[in-house]
Amino acid sequence: MLDLRAEFAALGFDEDTDEDKVTLFAMDFPEGRFITVSDDNGKMPERAKANLVVACYDEEGRYLWGSEFKTFMDLQKVCAAHPAGSAELLQALKDASRTLKDAEWTTPSKP
Repeated sequence: MLDLRAEFAALGFDEDTDEDKVTLFAMDFPEGRFITVSDDNGKMPERAKANLVVACYDEEGRYLWGSEFKTFMDLQKVCAAHPAGSAELLQALKDASRTLKDAEWTTPSKP
């Protein structure tokens, strides 16, 4: 079984506890931005083959955008291609999936 704590640490993530006492994986970026990685229930990921949510915040803690990854291995591929904490990695994480902040909301048509 994959030790996710060790794997996230190898990618440059730290463990961080938020104001609700939930521990997540986090990484700092230029201009005071930071990301957190959680499972799709907002908790620390425990399985490598679970959906992951990357959320980006500014220095004041305001939400900026989010991306989703189907597995840890998908996230790992993006992180391995760029230096930890770099502006390039931040952009690659944002571009990895369509973000809600950038998407236009439309009502899906029903047949």
